[in-house]
Amino acid sequence: MRTMADLPQDLKPMLASTAEPFDSPDFLFEPKWDGFRCLAYLEKGTTQLKSRSGSDLSGSFPELASLHKCAAGIPAVLDGEIIAFHEGRESFYHLQQRVRHGHPGTPLGKHAQLAPIIFIAFDILYSGGKSVLAAPLEDRKELLRRTVADENQHLLINSYILEAGEALYAAAVAQGREGIVAKKRDSPYLPGKRSKLWLKIKPKKTVDAVVVGYVPKTDDSFVSLVLAQYSPKGELLHVGSVGTGFTEQETREILAELKPLSGKKPAVQRLRQPAADVIWVKPEMVVEVRIFEYTPRGTLRHPVYCRRREDLNPEQCVIKSWLEKGDG
Repeated sequence: MRTMADLPQDLKPMLASTAEPFDSPDFLFEPKWDGFRCLAYLEKGTTQLKSRSGSDLSGSFPELASLHKCAAGIPAVLDGEIIAFHEGRESFYHLQQRVRHGHPGTPLGKHAQLAPIIFIAFDILYSGGKSVLAAPLEDRKELLRRTVADENQHLLINSYILEAGEALYAAAVAQGREGIVAKKRDSPYLPGKRSKLWLKIKPKKTVDAVVVGYVPKTDDSFVSLVLAQYSPKGELLHVGSVGTGFTEQETREILAELKPLSGKKPAVQRLRQPAADVIWVKPEMVVEVRIFEYTPRGTLRHPVYCRRREDLNPEQCVIKSWLEKGDG
């Protein structure tokens, strides 16, 4: 039998482009969850959780350490989303707290008690140690159903419907959900690739950006964050600032993490705003902002802060048309 060491350790999740709501008999449609994308490596006696960037998340989520006990056909690799539920819906904030403040081997803290952790599985890449990447999506869905024979409070299979994408999208918007994902029914699994075989349909246009500075207001608050994104050539370019969408707690927490990163010079090129009041920081923090569009000058129009993206590296924040944008 193949062991974990035999499974490819450099697998990356397949990614989705963005689209408007649509119906099609060629696609299935499933809920999009507000959590951490994750590949679960399951072997006899072992579960390892890898983030989209390849980081090991296993220590932050000890509740998921026994996923392998719920699966047949191991060694196996499942694709899914780690989510935290709080007051009846997923909470990205509570999920972040687990990663930021959790320590491997320590007892579960207050965030675990407030927000139970669940792994939502929606695809399978390896089964019985063998690749099923080339199999059509619907075949993989059926194999996933047979593999995860024991759904429980920490492991669920994502539901989906056929053809009626517009109705599912409307329901997601009405419930204030993250959106939906449309997937071609016969699509293979393309690790690390973004294509139109999978389409992310979200109510708002969002982009990920790197924080390169901030304009202070008081000792524990700021007026705005200065944002940048990488060009396809690897240049870190200024794309504007965001000053709305933060709670007071988020403002304090973000500022506390930015202060130790302070520097004397901006890390960005093509600076598009006066720099007199800006305190520059090392480009390490990634945030997601909701925007209307990019302006012709390449800046973000009407940006509103959404959340931190600790599951992404700064280099993954690349300038592109929002229609081509997607985080999987």
